[in-house]
Amino acid sequence: MKNDFHEAGRRAFLKGLAIGAGGYFLGAGVIHPQAAMGQSIPEYLNRIPMEMRWRIASNSTVINEVNWAKALLDKEGREKFLEIRKRFSPAGGASAKKLAESFGLTGSDAKSAAAIIPAMVAVYYGPQQKYEIEESSAEKARVSCLECSFWNQAQRRNITDDLCSLHSRLHWQGFAEALNPDLKVAMLKAKPLGDPVCEWLLELRA
Repeated sequence: MKNDFHEAGRRAFLKGLAIGAGGYFLGAGVIHPQAAMGQSIPEYLNRIPMEMRWRIASNSTVINEVNWAKALLDKEGREKFLEIRKRFSPAGGASAKKLAESFGLTGSDAKSAAAIIPAMVAVYYGPQQKYEIEESSAEKARVSCLECSFWNQAQRRNITDDLCSLHSRLHWQGFAEALNPDLKVAMLKAKPLGDPVCEWLLELRA
């Protein structure tokens, strides 16, 4: 079921991207033929700041994720929705750890995890995703999310359902345990539950 929703969202995104790209090239070749001659795509692309490209790409990711989560909840109901989250969210965290390693982001204690996990979430959620490390040592660390792209997108859509607190906790837990099986995560605060921020506690247990 999750894959069906994921594929539907992915197809819609790719279709929109293809239509937009096709319109750009049609306009460049037909409407402004002289201006388009002798100019390259990288030349134009380099005029767009990298952070803006990151923001635009991540915004599509977040919109698709919110759409998928809301559609799944509405179709399956809360109990089934939570079952699916429990099944897939920890694995998603473990998978993100592998990607982090490919970027050279490694570590096995609480201090490292407090930096690596938010960094990797921001890769997908964009520069608008803001975290603050409240406490940091090898044994214990506490991280707050001050601005969340997913939460903000849900609010803009007037979605009042809790689509993300369980997923977020289990994603962090799966990521942390992939870094070190002795790393444990507790979610202390969550915006969908009425708190002003989301907050995680990471502890290295003997």
